[in-house]
Formats: sequence, structure tokens, C-alpha cells
Amino acid sequence: MALSTNDILTRCLQELRVPSSSLVSDQALRVLAIINEVYRDIMAKYTWYWLVKRQQFNTLPKHTSGNITMRDSSFAATLSLAANSLVGRKLVVSNASDSGAVYRIATHASSSTNLFLDLAYTGPTAASVSYNIYQDEYSLATDCGRVLFMRQFGYARKLQMISPEEMVQIKSIDLSEGKPTVAALMDFSTSGDPTTSRQVWLHPYPDGPYRIELWYKQSGNAELSGTARPLIPDEYSQILIYGTLARAYPIVHSDLERGAYFTQLFNDVLNLMVAQQREYEGQPAIQPEDTHRGFYTRRRRGAHQSLGDAFFGRLPYDP
Repeated sequence: MALSTNDILTRCLQELRVPSSSLVSDQALRVLAIINEVYRDIMAKYTWYWLVKRQQFNTLPKHTSGNITMRDSSFAATLSLAANSLVGRKLVVSNASDSGAVYRIATHASSSTNLFLDLAYTGPTAASVSYNIYQDEYSLATDCGRVLFMRQFGYARKLQMISPEEMVQIKSIDLSEGKPTVAALMDFSTSGDPTTSRQVWLHPYPDGPYRIELWYKQSGNAELSGTARPLIPDEYSQILIYGTLARAYPIVHSDLERGAYFTQLFNDVLNLMVAQQREYEGQPAIQPEDTHRGFYTRRRRGAHQSLGDAFFGRLPYDP
């Protein structure tokens, strides 16, 4: 049977000879805090195979129905045809004064022709001009801690992850549209709020529905308590007991010897976990560069080199 947080806490209290009749006593809460510290440390050590999750989403097609009227130095714009909510999407419209500018739609009610930009339009007033509206930012799963890799279909290579700075530079000069080929993690669903889900930024601007799949390392649950189960396979759940006791004995009983004993048990189980992790990761092949072989080949063809020759024993990177 899988161990819950209360099961782990009870076993730790019993080993520490602390009354476990109340799991909310001061001593029990102290031990529970140590359990959570050990748990977070374990979660952060590796991209454990049991934490890898998959997410998929489809990009949205561009919106380009009818025409739009833009007004000089105004936040407001008017569509000729009503549309579903376009909040957060990017508006691309011809602008002779500020070439290449892209505008974010800050406010737009569904089935309305009126929308408002995040900043005033920087071009001259233009009535009934063509436009493109794209959705190039998408929210990741709320438990996404780290993106491992992404892929789109139709390409042999996975979607290339680039830095936010590189993406900003590309977006500044390139208004191309099509199937995304690069992605960057940028901002959060609520800008500047790290408690909300991460946002992934795609380029080129998606002009249609494209399937995107990504694999990520999920973040740990909130503070462990009650019947919550830690995100650790049950066969290794004892590591939380060993790690907690390794820290708690010196704190609760000033017993360094027992602390060292449980530290060794903790490390033994951690080593087993890492060994299995390596099996899932596979053994990467290491192949040295072959650029130095020509150095030796050219000279060996010319004449035999003796042990006293100046070239004997020279490393590939020596001049």
C-alpha cells in the first residue's frame, strides 16, 4: 500500500520516540517541515523519470476577416466584422510611420467589433485596411517546472528552444507566418506573477492550427500534509523517512551518531534511484573528434618517427 504523508510522519515520530497521538503537535509539525524540506531537495536533484509529463496543444489560426480601422495615437481600433475574444493576440497592420510594429490586444469582448490595444497606435489614421491577428503565445500546464523538449509534426528535428533575447530579436525584424520552428519560454500567464503558468512564445507566427507536443518535468505538489502522496514511486518512499531522520535526530535529540546512520541509509537509497534513472536515460555515446588524425597521418607517410623524434607523444591540441 502506498504511503501517505501521515504514514511517513507517523513512522518518523515513532522512530524519534515522539508521541504520535496528535499529528498537529508542535513536535509533529517540526518533523513535517523537515519531511517537506527533504522532499523538495530530492525533487530538485534530477529530472526524475517519474516526473516527466506530456502536454499537447493546437495553435490557433490567424484572424483576418474583413478590415480594420486604426486611429492615430488611439488605443481603440474597429473591426468591420465581429469576432470571438482576441485578448492577448498580436495585431499586425500596415504602418508607414513605425514599420514592423506589432500590437498586443489588451481588451476585446466576444462578438464585438471594438478592441483596445495595450498602447496607442503609432501610425497615421487608416480606414478599412487589411490586417492579421495571430496567437503566438500559449500557456503551459500549471505544474510545468521545466520544459525538456518540444516537437511539431512534419519536421525531423524537434522544435528548437531559444532564449527570450533571441526570440525578441527575431520578432523585431521578422513578420513571417507558418508552422512554428522555434520556441522560447517567456513570462507567465499573468505577467510577472510566477505563481501562474509559464508562457511559450512561438515563431513564425502560426497562421493555422498546428499540433505541438512537449515533455516537461512536473513541479512537486504543494506542501505535503495529511493523506497527500509524495510524487515519488512507493518503492523509494522510505527515502523520505531516512532523510527526515538524518536531519531530525541531531535537531530533536542532539544525536549525531543516529543522524549519520540514517544519512548513510538515505544515500544508499538515493544511489539506487540514480542508478535506475541512468537506465531510463540510457548511456550516452562519447565519440572524440577525429580532427587530429590527419596531423599524424601526414607525417607518418613521410618517414618513420623514432622515440626521440620531436613529434613523439605530442597531444592533438599542441601546436
